[in-house]
Amino acid sequence: MTDKFQNDGAQNAAILLKVAQTMAKLGIAPFPRNYELFYEALCGHNPALTRDAAALGNQPTQSQIEQIGVKHHLTGFTAIAADAIRADTARSIAAMSQTLNGGIAKTEAFAALLRDFIGRLESDPVAGMSDFADDAGRLRDAVSVFEREERAFAATMNETAAQLGNLRNDIETMRKASMRDPVTGLANRIAFAAKLAALYDDGNACGPAALALVTVDGLRALAESHGAAVAERTLKKLAPVFRKSVKKNDFVARLGTDEFAFVFHDVSAENAEAIAQRIRASVEDVQIALPNRTFTTQTLSLSTGIAMALTASGSADLFTQAELALRAVHVREKPGVLVFSAAIGGRTAKTYAPHAA
Repeated sequence: MTDKFQNDGAQNAAILLKVAQTMAKLGIAPFPRNYELFYEALCGHNPALTRDAAALGNQPTQSQIEQIGVKHHLTGFTAIAADAIRADTARSIAAMSQTLNGGIAKTEAFAALLRDFIGRLESDPVAGMSDFADDAGRLRDAVSVFEREERAFAATMNETAAQLGNLRNDIETMRKASMRDPVTGLANRIAFAAKLAALYDDGNACGPAALALVTVDGLRALAESHGAAVAERTLKKLAPVFRKSVKKNDFVARLGTDEFAFVFHDVSAENAEAIAQRIRASVEDVQIALPNRTFTTQTLSLSTGIAMALTASGSADLFTQAELALRAVHVREKPGVLVFSAAIGGRTAKTYAPHAA
C-alpha cells in the first residue's frame, strides 16, 4: 500500500500545478491571495467556493476575485475586507462630523439671535409693543427651526451610530469567520495553531493535555465516488458528533479535507485513548446516505494518533509526535488509535526530523 502521507503530498503537488495552470490560463495575477483562493477551490474543501470560482468565467477581474475571497472569509483577503470596513467607518465618521459641525453652527446662530433679543430688551425696556412683537415672532420662528434641526440632527446621529454598530458587527463576524471552517463550523487550522501554541505559553506544558490528530477513513473515496456535495453533507453530519464527544473546555478543529485535530485537557494517555475510541465508535454509527441508492448507506471510521503535552518539548514537537503516531496507524492499514511512544519515534526517525511540524 502506498503510504497515505506520500499520496497526500503527491495530491497536493498535483493541485498546486493545476492552480498555476488555471491561473495562467485565466490571466489571473500571481498574488498569494489568488493562489489561496484557487487552491481552496480546486481542493474541494468548500463546494460553495468551488462553484463561485467556476462561475468567474474567462479573464475575471481582480475585483471579482476579491469579492469571492472576502465572501468566503479567506485569510489572504482579510486585509481587503478590513480596508473596506475602515473606508466605511471613515465615511460614517466624516458624515457624522459634518452633521455635528452643521448643528453647532445653527446652535450658535440661534444663541446669537437670542442674545441680541435679550440685549435689546435690556437696553430699551420701554420699546414699543410692535417692536417687541416683531422680535418675539422672529425668535419664535427661530425656536421652531432650531427644534426641527435638532430632531433631524438626533436622527442622523442615531443612524450613524447604527451604521458604526453594523461595522463593528462586521469586524467581529470577519474575526470569527477567519477562525472557522466554512463547511463544518468548527475551528480551522489558524485557530488550531493558536490553541496549540497556547499549550506552551510559558515554555512548559500548561497541564496534562493530549493532542489527537484524526483522519476520517473513507471520506476521500466517498468524495471521489459520489461527489464533493456528498462529502460536504457527511462533514456536516460529523461536526456535531465531534462537538458532543468532547468536554466543554476541550477543542476540535478541521485541518484539511479529511483531517481533524482534538485537544483534550486534564487527561492521561489512557483517558485520551479511551476518548478517541469513543469518538471513533460514534463516527462508525453514522449512516451516510448515498445518492440514487435509497436502501444503501455507507459508514466511515477514524484513524487517530495521540501525543501527550507533558512528554513533548513544545507545540511543534507535540504535533510531530501525534503525526508520527497517526502515520503508524496508517502503516498498519487498519483504522484505530495509537499513542506516541519511544518505539514509534524510533521506527520513524529516519523519515521525520525531530521537532518538525
